[in-house]
Amino acid sequence: MSPAALVGSLRRRGILLAPASDGRLRYHPRKALSEADREYLARNRAAILALFEADPVGWRAAIMAAQVRRSVVLPVFLARPGVRFTLGSCCSCGDPLAREDRYRCRPCVAATVRVLEVVPTAGALA
Repeated sequence: MSPAALVGSLRRRGILLAPASDGRLRYHPRKALSEADREYLARNRAAILALFEADPVGWRAAIMAAQVRRSVVLPVFLARPGVRFTLGSCCSCGDPLAREDRYRCRPCVAATVRVLEVVPTAGALA
């Protein structure tokens, strides 16, 4: 199985996989991965990280889309839930902000817009 196929398979199984800012792979829920999945991720970490690097908006949008619930209230979308961010870093993923960015990096803004474009309108929720 290719790294891209594994990432797709994990998403279809409800497992969220994302790159951590320190170069590790994070996944949730942890108990959902088999030992074979963990071994594959460890062996192919560099190739999987390269996939995320090639599509910085895509992985963020996938993580954010999983946060949408069928309610009227939308969450504050986070690309790396639980990340602690410091002054000058993105409040969604923790990556450093460009000088012209205020709270979110450009990939996180683009991912948020991508998710919001597919969220049903309030009338469709009823």
